[in-house]
Amino acid sequence: MNRHIRPLLLALLAFLSAPTFASAPPLVDAQWLKANQDQSDLVVLDIQSAKDYQRFHIPGAANAPYDRWRTQPPKPDSKAATQSNANANASELTSMLPPIAQLEAMLSELGVSKDDHVVIVATGRGASDLAAAARVFWTLKVLGHEQASVLDGGLVGYADTGAALARGSEQRPATEYRATLQPELAPNAEAVRDALAAKTPLVDARSEGEFVGIYTGDAAERPGTIPGSRHLPHDWISDSGSGKLRSPGALKALFEARGVATDGEQIHFCHSGNRAALTWFAAYAVLGNEDAVLYDGSMMEWARDDSLPISAEIELCDAC
Repeated sequence: MNRHIRPLLLALLAFLSAPTFASAPPLVDAQWLKANQDQSDLVVLDIQSAKDYQRFHIPGAANAPYDRWRTQPPKPDSKAATQSNANANASELTSMLPPIAQLEAMLSELGVSKDDHVVIVATGRGASDLAAAARVFWTLKVLGHEQASVLDGGLVGYADTGAALARGSEQRPATEYRATLQPELAPNAEAVRDALAAKTPLVDARSEGEFVGIYTGDAAERPGTIPGSRHLPHDWISDSGSGKLRSPGALKALFEARGVATDGEQIHFCHSGNRAALTWFAAYAVLGNEDAVLYDGSMMEWARDDSLPISAEIELCDAC
């Protein structure tokens, strides 16, 4: 064989035999992760607090605490903290999608590249942890990141397999991350109002008390839900409230039981876009409905605007 051709053939064979994550599911288990975590283009992204991460994490994992993925309230000594938020707009609301440049800088600092497969790891203590991982998954999709998965069961599920955990901190070499924004995955209040007028289905992932109007997530909010919404509590999506997702068949049955289609346009919401990330993830990532979207501002934004309609099944009179 020609000595110049042989190295090219060896390189081609190495490329063809290299593992690829193109077909990796959006929900992976601990066994899948253990079998693939040594690959150079896989990034394990731990979203625990820095303190918890330093105590226990999956070896090689980068740490980006969940609160870095959402806008935070102003500091108590700032002027913004003393102002009434009764008429807050999206730029003043907390727990929203941070500025894209801020997310790009964070992912660059974490050493994440656009071609990496990111596996998101929450602690795994229950449905809320699973929802947080789903919210980070949604954020990556808004940024146009193609390869991402949520670790089913989180760190708890991984440790339950007997796998060793690491302590302390770890740092990957920095990159230069640039997003390819997918704004259609993050409709604002105006887009939701237009969708409501077009009779696009809406899914409320909050508790029953919030859905029927008994209580709200904030004193500045009107009680109730967006008119015509279907109710699918986010903790029903996890397996008995755990940090693991129900099977696709069980999810399909749940959606059908609550009158929520498994295809076609639909908007998922809750109080601040956290719990609804889990119902959205089930629809979009597990059941394959790419027309499902998440309303970031959710009722935190909608219920403060008197020009937007609210429907309350139960109206309580506190002065009665």
